[in-house]
Amino acid sequence: MDGNTAKTVSVREMGRMLGLKKVESYWLAHKGYFKIIQVAGRMRVDLESFEYWYAGQTWYHKTNGDSPGERLKQTSYSARDIAEMLGIPDSTVYVLMKKAGIKPILVNYWQRWLKEDFERWYQGQTRYRTAEDRKRDKAREAASLSFPDVARLLDITRQNVYGIVKHDKRKDLFVIITIADRKRITKKSFNKWYKGQTKYLKPSDRVGHPDYIPKQTYADQLHKDYLDRVRKRKKRGFVSPTVASYVSANRDYLTIDEASLLAKKSSKTILRWIKEQKFPAHLLTPLAKSRIEKTGFENYLKEIAERE
Repeated sequence: MDGNTAKTVSVREMGRMLGLKKVESYWLAHKGYFKIIQVAGRMRVDLESFEYWYAGQTWYHKTNGDSPGERLKQTSYSARDIAEMLGIPDSTVYVLMKKAGIKPILVNYWQRWLKEDFERWYQGQTRYRTAEDRKRDKAREAASLSFPDVARLLDITRQNVYGIVKHDKRKDLFVIITIADRKRITKKSFNKWYKGQTKYLKPSDRVGHPDYIPKQTYADQLHKDYLDRVRKRKKRGFVSPTVASYVSANRDYLTIDEASLLAKKSSKTILRWIKEQKFPAHLLTPLAKSRIEKTGFENYLKEIAERE
C-alpha cells in the first residue's frame, strides 16, 4: 500500500463513516470542505483534512468514533453550552448575546459565540452567574444583607434604607458589594454602622433604650393613608363604606388594608396578588371590598420570606 492510499479513504468509505449513502457521500466530497486527491484515477479523501473539517462542524456524526466539533468546542460556545452554564433557557442566550452586541459565527446554520467574546461579556456583568460562581456567591450572601433584609431588620421601608445608604452622615462605613446584579451590604460594615447610632434600632433593642425616638413604621403610614382617603371622600360627599373598611368583622378574613398592614405592601400590590390568585379570596364589587382568607394569606407571606 503506497503512502497516498494509507493516508486517504475512498469517498464511499468516508460516507460509511458518517452513515451516508453513495449520492450523499459524493455530494459532500464535492462541497470542498476537505481535500480530495486522485489515486489511480479515483477520488479519495485526505484523512488529515477530513478530520480537521470533522472537528470543526457539528452537523455530521460518525457512526462509530469520536464526536464532532472538538476543535469548534475549544474556541466557541453554542447556545446550549451557555444556557447550561448560566442556568437559563436557550432562547434567553440569543437575546443576551444580541443585546450585548456580540456577533455570532455560523456553523452549519447554527449560531455560536467565541469564548473570548463571551468571557469578556461575562466579566463585565454580575446578573448571570455560572454554577461555580453561584456556589461562591452563597458564601458572600451569607456574609451580607440585601436592602430588604436591612428594612426588615430595622422595621423600616426599603426607601428608608436607600436614604440611609445615600445620605446618612456615617454612610461611608457601609461596604457595598454586588451579587447577581443586586447591591448588598456586608454584615460586618452594617454592624459597625449600627453600633455607632441610635436613630434606627432593631425592635428588640428599642424597649427601654434612653436615646430611642419612635419612628413611623410602614404599617403606620398605610393606616394614615387609609384615614386620609376616608376624610377626603367624606369632604367630597361620598359615603365612607365605599372605601374598604380598615377592620374586618370576621377574624378568619382580612380586608385589603389589613392585608397591606400585615404584608407591609401597598393596597395596589395586594389587589394585584388577588388578581394573580396567589391566595384564596372572595372577590366583591368593587374589588377593594374583597375579603382575603387569613390563613392562606399568611402562608403566602411565609413562602415569600423563604424565597428571599
